[in-house]
Amino acid sequence: MKVDDFPLAKSLIIAITQNNLHPKAAIYRDKKILVVDDHQYTLLIWGKLSQETSKAYTLVSIDYHPDTNPPFWLYATQKAMAMDPDREEVLVAKFQKKVMATIDPLNLKTIETVMDVMRNDEHINTAMTLGYLKDYHMINCMEKHQYPKGHHYLVAENNFGSLEDTMFSEADFSVESLEEEAFILDIDLDYFSVLENFEYNPEKFGIFKRLVRGASLITIARSRTYFDYLKKENFTIESCEEKLMAILEKILKEKD
Repeated sequence: MKVDDFPLAKSLIIAITQNNLHPKAAIYRDKKILVVDDHQYTLLIWGKLSQETSKAYTLVSIDYHPDTNPPFWLYATQKAMAMDPDREEVLVAKFQKKVMATIDPLNLKTIETVMDVMRNDEHINTAMTLGYLKDYHMINCMEKHQYPKGHHYLVAENNFGSLEDTMFSEADFSVESLEEEAFILDIDLDYFSVLENFEYNPEKFGIFKRLVRGASLITIARSRTYFDYLKKENFTIESCEEKLMAILEKILKEKD
């Protein structure tokens, strides 16, 4: 499989960034795919979808990192520590609440105004708090958190970067858990570290195919800094994005 065989994938890839407030977009067979530079900006995309459909969605996110920190946690923690370290816990909650109070879930502009204090691992639980998401399945390579809401799946080291069925099954993720659920598929490019990750085999990608075809929307975060740090081979973020888009297009083209 060559990327040149998929003009949609090739046309999506551009060298410049700045795709946060104006994500790159593609629609293939009614499947919308949106690409941002920094992961937290997917919050605006999920919010828009939720508003348009009057639904709260389930999220399936594939990422190197577990992006499920509480809303505005780092900003609130740094501010609390600077003000009074002895009262950190109380102040963190206060500052988080103060930022959240400025947000109207029905007005995305109010979210845009606070994006400068949101980190790229705080968007999922912010979306839960705002009602855009009702549940999440976080598939990642670092930690298996246990929170009152949401689900974490730890990818085995030998499966890092893989989209094959063995990765999902060994992480104990079951696609059957999404039966009757409206869900968003979210992928961070820092999950991929070697070119071998993009060797597509239809017989081994059954679960991923079901996720791609069943998703109401697909979001992709480029996360260039983390990608460059984590990659194990000499390939670019543009190449990584291009190869993932080619796989997505291939899956959406197949008839089986």
